[in-house]
Amino acid sequence: MWAARQKHKMSLRDLARAAEISASMLSQIETGKAFPSVRSLYKIAAALGVSVDYFFPAEDENNAPIINGAVNSSELTASQMREALLTNEVGDGVVSFPTTHKAPIVPASARPTLELNSGITWARLTATAEQDTEFLEIQYAPGAESGKNMSSHTGREFGLVLEGQLMVELGFETYTLAPGDSIIFDSSTPHRLTNNGSAPMRALWVVLNPEQR
Repeated sequence: MWAARQKHKMSLRDLARAAEISASMLSQIETGKAFPSVRSLYKIAAALGVSVDYFFPAEDENNAPIINGAVNSSELTASQMREALLTNEVGDGVVSFPTTHKAPIVPASARPTLELNSGITWARLTATAEQDTEFLEIQYAPGAESGKNMSSHTGREFGLVLEGQLMVELGFETYTLAPGDSIIFDSSTPHRLTNNGSAPMRALWVVLNPEQR
């Protein structure tokens, strides 16, 4: 994040203003003392002119295996997480995957993964970033929510709950999805996702034309 901010010659306050978060919170994110919510991650990516995929690891030009790992969000910022994953170093450990992994197949054990705050995990289901599309498996721990406030951005979202229960607040309506239930909505409608059940929630999620600048 710091590198992208410097590239755009944006001050901390400039980025905070564009991402609609406080400068103090942004400073904590950059120094590794806090990690952005799902909503803030979208806002920061848009303000920096990058896709949310920027925060995921990617294959190099020589088709090296994708590096994956769950990262303690209290220890790394998003940009530090990406750098750690790309260099095979996550905390005190090293993670790698079989060199037989090639696009377009993504083995379940080699999904580029981000562990967000509050018990939320995003696993990208494509070997490389896809333009204008995010194909994800999302997991929410019991009580986890996408943000304290409802968020909105450009795009259209498709979700299919595989396990657990997911509450979707969409505008003035609230829907509770059980395993097998699906939902489609415009991302411009204020929304928030919450696992209000007692078991972990897992779902397939697709976002078309996510917010970018």
